[in-house]
Amino acid sequence: MKFGFRAAALLAIFCFLTVPLLGSTKIAHRWVLADSPIPRFRKLLVAGIVEDYIVRQEFEDLMKKLLANYGVEGVQSYLILPPKNEMMESELRGRMKESSLDGVLVIRPKGVSSESEEFVSGGIYVPPKDYYTFWPYWNMSYDSANSNITENIPVKVEFNLYSTSDERLIWSGETDTIYLSGFEKMRKQYAVALVNRLKKDKIISKK
Repeated sequence: MKFGFRAAALLAIFCFLTVPLLGSTKIAHRWVLADSPIPRFRKLLVAGIVEDYIVRQEFEDLMKKLLANYGVEGVQSYLILPPKNEMMESELRGRMKESSLDGVLVIRPKGVSSESEEFVSGGIYVPPKDYYTFWPYWNMSYDSANSNITENIPVKVEFNLYSTSDERLIWSGETDTIYLSGFEKMRKQYAVALVNRLKKDKIISKK
């Protein structure tokens, strides 16, 4: 009897401790540009910065489908960009310009031990200082120190939307702490959660 009680107690503790890591697919924290009007996005590059090419492809394909419901053309990054950041910035700028993009949506897992979010008083989420301009963030996203994440490492998946006209950050969000494998297995649910959050925050709409 005592053994059974102890086993049940240990199982309950394990479940409690791992809930955040198995967590829900909601966007836990988000930030929206407040000092300027939100631009009307009609054509977005969707860039999933993950090592697994199949995960990247399926996630970007689904995002394209979901964004179309709101009059936004999603362009999968795997169609116009190499798997890794192998282009010079000038060449990459040229490709983006040729595609007539008005925004770039970047999806990226980040290790919670190596990077941290910033908050102001009151617990309001504020993106790190290096996130507010597209190119510094894009180059940092592909840094080998930040991309070397294994499946058993706790991560937060972040989503950052930039305007191509002025390269400013428009919207930012991130998940609760999960395992990378959790995002890979639930990538479809995360795509739906992301689009729903963009809709609720009036970044995209059917109008």
